Amino acid sequence: MPGQRPTEGFPIMSAPPTTRGGELFFPGADGPFFEWWPEDGGGVAVDLLAAELSRLAYATLPRIEAELARIGFDLLATLESRRLFTARAAADGFVCRDPRGGTTFAVFRGTETGNVDDLLANLLVDPFEWRPGVVVHRGWGLTFDELRGPLEPWARAADGRLVAAGHSLGGALATLCAVDFPAAELVTFGAPRVGTGSLALDARQPVRRYVHCCDLVPRVPPARFDEADLTDLADGLLDNLAPPGGWLAVASQTALRQSARLAAGTLARVARSRGWEHAFAHPAPPLYLDRRGVLHAAPRPEQVADDQRQARREYREALGGAAAGGDQGAILEALGEPFGGAGARRRGCGARGAGAAHRRGGPQRRPGPRGGARSGRPRRDPLRPRPPRRPGRPRLTAPLPRGVRRRRRPSPAGRGRT
Repeated sequence: MPGQRPTEGFPIMSAPPTTRGGELFFPGADGPFFEWWPEDGGGVAVDLLAAELSRLAYATLPRIEAELARIGFDLLATLESRRLFTARAAADGFVCRDPRGGTTFAVFRGTETGNVDDLLANLLVDPFEWRPGVVVHRGWGLTFDELRGPLEPWARAADGRLVAAGHSLGGALATLCAVDFPAAELVTFGAPRVGTGSLALDARQPVRRYVHCCDLVPRVPPARFDEADLTDLADGLLDNLAPPGGWLAVASQTALRQSARLAAGTLARVARSRGWEHAFAHPAPPLYLDRRGVLHAAPRPEQVADDQRQARREYREALGGAAAGGDQGAILEALGEPFGGAGARRRGCGARGAGAAHRRGGPQRRPGPRGGARSGRPRRDPLRPRPPRRPGRPRLTAPLPRGVRRRRRPSPAGRGRT
């Protein structure tokens, strides 16, 4: 029946998720909409409608009008926020109504690829008091406030069911819509954490939060802006990257992880200095879609973590396979520690390795052209500091142009010679 909550282990996908760039980055431009729409237009589940409408929100306004008219829906309003950098962009959402069932949908678009305004809204992560006693993500709270004006008359006038839906950033805006309008049902797909525990929905408000196994968006912002959660988020992002192959790719991944951990520590210190000690949370447990396309209602955290590890491994293999040409485990073990660690000591590098070499034979001479020791000054000990340089003679004349030689003056002893 429409709007029924899926049960545990309910298969809803006939094929594994795609990795094609068109469907990942441009959902509104890839393929037709409502291919499964029945001729009589009835008996369609609300969540399935919400999912397709959330994908349609990425399309252009003429395409939205044409597709809604084809299935017999009424377009009531378009939702647009102020744009500072992106003049030609899709609308931020729309309000439509199914005249047969009387259901009104408030649909919000997710982040549009190449939209600088969406990027800025996502980057304003500092918590702020959006409503009295309600702390949310600043960028999303300010964006929804710009969309609330054209949305409010239709949300108040809805005489049937009111459904707030959206994908990714659109799911965050739909969550704020459900907070402002408690009569709305909330259906989101890959929505991030919007606010703290103060962002509470009505206890009788239906909430269905769909989460895909490989989607990182539901993990942002981190639950807390501390080093542990920020490092976990960075590791999850790097786990989804597919190395092109070879030992150099493995070394690059290790360098990226070390840089990400340093950045996580820096961001944690900045957040602590700004007082960002709020704990972000989701409004409801997830409806988790595993790597096999099976839906699980409120799964256990360890079950989700295990499925995500296997899904990331299969995802990397689908995009290009593991790095080839060398033992990755040995390379990661050798490069994964800081300089001077176990890998560096095996190579004779680092402080302890260089000190041991110095104790064994002292400063070593460089080999000569015939294999013997080259005469001359021995190589400087890298652990011994350089001696201070003697100050040079100050230059009293200006330098000459290139190619011009300065005429040498005769010495005082040779002035009287003939």
